[in-house]
Order: sequence, then structure tokens, then C-alpha cells
Amino acid sequence: METTDTRTAQLRWVKDDDPRWDADRERVFGTVGAGVFPRIARTAGDRLPSDWWRVEDGGRVVGYGWLDDVWGDAEILLAIEDTARGTGAGSFALARLEEEAIARGLNYVLNVVRDTHPDRRAVTGWFLAHGFTGTEDGRLRKQVGNRTRDIGQHQSGRPGTGRPEQPDEGRRARYAAERDRAAAVPRAAADAAGPDLGPGHEESGGYVDQERHQY
Repeated sequence: METTDTRTAQLRWVKDDDPRWDADRERVFGTVGAGVFPRIARTAGDRLPSDWWRVEDGGRVVGYGWLDDVWGDAEILLAIEDTARGTGAGSFALARLEEEAIARGLNYVLNVVRDTHPDRRAVTGWFLAHGFTGTEDGRLRKQVGNRTRDIGQHQSGRPGTGRPEQPDEGRRARYAAERDRAAAVPRAAADAAGPDLGPGHEESGGYVDQERHQY
């Protein structure tokens, strides 16, 4: 998944070993538009869950990628600063997240574009153009690995192999809590806020440039 576009040649993908809410996140996430994320006050230094990476352009943070594999596949989100949209930075971040999923032996990356998203059609179209397909439960999914391939080791028993099973209630609760923490919103606050929270309450792919349909 090498990115050869000269526009993205100078971009860097940097792992956040201790992800916390900071001024760069405030700036980047503040440009994704009203209704994409819940308007919840966050405090600088708040610890963020799961795995985060930042996209840097000449030392400046222009975007973020997030990945969680609580269900055995990778649910992802990405956010790109408004001034960097249309430059290929979003495609760059998406490709890096796919590589991270492959490195973990995961088979699919998943994204949710909720019905309430203000630009659901454009966002969905962007993901479809990048190889995602729709699923019966409304998610967008892309296969990035192949656990059945012969790579000189047994694949049996690895996460996601064999016949898929519905997660039990405990795993569903853990997953829901993880999604809420990813958005820095406690479950009680999210429920009380109601539908005005918008699609950013989950890890929706809501960060596409609405005019150019690319990041």
C-alpha cells in the first residue's frame, strides 16, 4: 500500500504511544464540521482509548487515525484538518490504517456512516471508491487480509478465523463502552444527549471533504 502521489510524499504517519487530548486534536477535530462529533467539553491531558496515529506534514499535525480491534477486526476512524483536505492526506491515512490491520493479522477494516450523518452519501461514496462494500448491518467493510492463505504457518485459532459468531452480551457491552470512550463521551452522557449528538458519537467516516469527496 505504498503511497506514490507526490502530494503525500512528505506526509508522516506517527504512532501516539500515549494518546491524550491536546491542542492539535482540538484544532483538527474542530474543523470536521458541526454535527459530526458531539459537543462535549474535553480537558487537555485526558487519556484517549485504543490506538491512535497522527498525520504530519512538514512537522505540522494535519490529521489523525484511530483503530480498535475489540471484535477481532479493525474498526477505524480518521479526521483530516480542513486545510489538508483534497490533498490525498485522507487516502494516505486510510492506507496506513489498513496496513496496521494487516500487521495484526486482521482480515477486515470497518467503518460506520450513520443515517444521521449530514453528508452520508458523499462519505459513503468516498469509502466505496476506496474498496469498501456495504454490509447488511449498515457498516462499510473492506477485506485487507486473507487468513486462509498459506504463509508457512497455521492460521487456525487466530482472531477472526473459522465460522463467525455473534458476540455475547458482555462483548457487546465492552464494544459499546469502547466506542463511547473513543469519542470521549460517557455512556450516560451520550444517551442523555439524544439524537443531536450526530454521527460523530460513533466511529463514523465523517471526515471527507464535502466538496471534493476526498481528504
